[in-house]
Amino acid sequence: MIDIKKHSLYKSMEVDTVISTIFKVYFKKFLVLFISSFIAVFAIQMVLYQLGFWEFYRQDFTNLEDIMLLYSELMGKVAIVSVISIIMYGFLNAFLVNFLLKSDGVENPNIGEIFIESIRKYSIHMIFFLILSTLMLVFGILIGILALIIGSIVAMLYLGTVLILGGTIVVAEEKNAIETIGRSFTLGHKDFWPLLGSIVLFGLIMILISLILAAFMAIPFVFMFFENWKESGNFSDVFSRQLYDIGLWSVVFNSLVSALTYPLYAIISVVLYFKAKFVEDQKNMIHE
Repeated sequence: MIDIKKHSLYKSMEVDTVISTIFKVYFKKFLVLFISSFIAVFAIQMVLYQLGFWEFYRQDFTNLEDIMLLYSELMGKVAIVSVISIIMYGFLNAFLVNFLLKSDGVENPNIGEIFIESIRKYSIHMIFFLILSTLMLVFGILIGILALIIGSIVAMLYLGTVLILGGTIVVAEEKNAIETIGRSFTLGHKDFWPLLGSIVLFGLIMILISLILAAFMAIPFVFMFFENWKESGNFSDVFSRQLYDIGLWSVVFNSLVSALTYPLYAIISVVLYFKAKFVEDQKNMIHE
């Protein structure tokens, strides 16, 4: 177990400090974070591609019968994709968090050792935590719907705030999935409102980043759209013909874009954990 109090992130932080720290860590450790995220996301995207999920983009959207037939065929493969995705994201989260914790103040961290330790020691607990936290979040949102839309939003914000700490707790405090859930609630309540404010602000920034990246991802399709329009000579035919060449290049491109943002979610978990842990320790000292 690491000495939490010696980590550079173990300090008092305001909401604006949290956000600036997230991006400072992101750019400082960008290469490792990006490459590891790309490998994991690309593996998942390749599974989707090989199983035929990308065939939706090749369909003639005016032919509902073909679309529904493809949809029914792919539904049987959803379980396979779900299992592989959870395992890969569990491995990735375990590595990202462990790397962020163990590489602090280390000029040349041993990436291989950190990776092996992450898979061997933390990945199983991380996978089960992801499953449990996702189920809790979905269940909370469904219960919240009974109190109209506002209830689901409140449930999502509350559970999202406390559970975001869990990924780091698995590694930093070496707890299993069940213990991590309980610890997330305990620690999250120590500094709940500042944590919530940080997450809301982070969410707004991520929405903006996602819009920019979505526009960037659309560029190749815009070029294909106008090229196909030029070839067909009929605007309506652009939507009814299978003219879009969705191939392996699109899998690579989508993985690259996803890998740019995914590490930020691991970083905010680590940063908010240290913020909450610092507050908890300060409160404990006062009570003593």
